[in-house]
Amino acid sequence: MKRFVYSILVLAIILVGVTFTTKNAQLVELNYYFGVHWVTPLSFMLLTTFTVGIVLGLLVSLAMQARMQRQLLQVRRENRQLEQEVNNLRALPIRDVP
Repeated sequence: MKRFVYSILVLAIILVGVTFTTKNAQLVELNYYFGVHWVTPLSFMLLTTFTVGIVLGLLVSLAMQARMQRQLLQVRRENRQLEQEVNNLRALPIRDVP
């Protein structure tokens, strides 16, 4: 059942994409820095912009994930040291204090 719902959802997204492409076939012009000039259909321009946004978002999240992974390794190392210290303290004999 889950697979069927996903299939219907994918087909609906493809249908919306195809109809959007056919309704927005006019050419748009992009002028950017350093003389970059690009003329392409509106739907392709939007798809490209969306894709670039996804890639940039993934790169930012990848950098954040790498930083968090480094922190996790550091905390695990500290945890091992503290566990070793606790085990050493548990192994010490208990002395009666007069």
